[in-house]
Amino acid sequence: MTREIAPQVSVVITTHNEEAGIAGTLDSLKAQTDAPEFEVVMVDDRSTDATIARAEAVRLAGLRVLHNAPDPASALTTRQQALDLAFRAAKAPVIVTLDGDSTVPQGWVAAMAGPILAGDGPAVAGPITFAPPTTAVARWQIADAAYYFEVAARLAPYGAGGVFFGSFAFRADLYTDIGGFDAIGGALTEDLAFARALQAAGHRIAFVPGPGPVEVAPCPSRDALIDRTIRVSAGPPSLLAAVLSIWPLTLMLTALLAPFGPGLLALFVLRFAAGAAFVRYAIKRTGAVARGLNWLTYEILAIGLALSVLARIRQGGAKTNWGGQNYDR
Repeated sequence: MTREIAPQVSVVITTHNEEAGIAGTLDSLKAQTDAPEFEVVMVDDRSTDATIARAEAVRLAGLRVLHNAPDPASALTTRQQALDLAFRAAKAPVIVTLDGDSTVPQGWVAAMAGPILAGDGPAVAGPITFAPPTTAVARWQIADAAYYFEVAARLAPYGAGGVFFGSFAFRADLYTDIGGFDAIGGALTEDLAFARALQAAGHRIAFVPGPGPVEVAPCPSRDALIDRTIRVSAGPPSLLAAVLSIWPLTLMLTALLAPFGPGLLALFVLRFAAGAAFVRYAIKRTGAVARGLNWLTYEILAIGLALSVLARIRQGGAKTNWGGQNYDR
């Protein structure tokens, strides 16, 4: 009789119509040859396509497929309810979260879970990037993800770090200790809300580049990117949000003042160069690949995106779709 080995890590994936990417995601997990024993808990959130069939066809050992039946009366989003189901069903002492349209590098599970299993800390945040980087939107998102991760890492010592659920690990018992998403409350940015709750409870998050960033499918169009930005900007005020908002405003301010004198023009050039250098540094630090001049144009395009988002909201387009459900911003 073969003894079942208890997993050391539970990799959690939630899916909603991910038939295009889920097989690749599970294949990349299947290739984790140096990983500690792990299971994969996949919670399907009302997919109407072939997501489940594609997942099961991979024949990944340790895969468990659960089905989310969200409560429409709940204050939580359907994604939060799916994550709650997965976190409570996880059998391992360490939970690692991953998106259903990802490709993880070799050694990723070990790099994310290893420090926690060794007792070096309660939570680990890793970077993500976007692939294939063949469009302007994808190139911009590569720079944006690297920039966000670097800023979040620098603010983590102050309890203000944000994380991506596309590459995150934590001790499983922390979820019940903080009261789960019921205590956190409804949030369209469930990863940021969860990270804030962990840090508010005194748990440190380590930011590690690991073996490289997890590759996630980019937004397919500019309109989709605007929709995503409306969702991710819906969180409550925080130090992280303030830094991410105020720093670009200094570029706008120096640009407006630049025509009024050589000194002000020099100030604008210095501010622009400093911003571009930081983005380039962030891309290199996270292990992503700079594409074209995305590090140079990132801030200018970010300001343009912010103006597009404000215009959409002003026109009454503040609703956002997340997990197949529409929510007010």
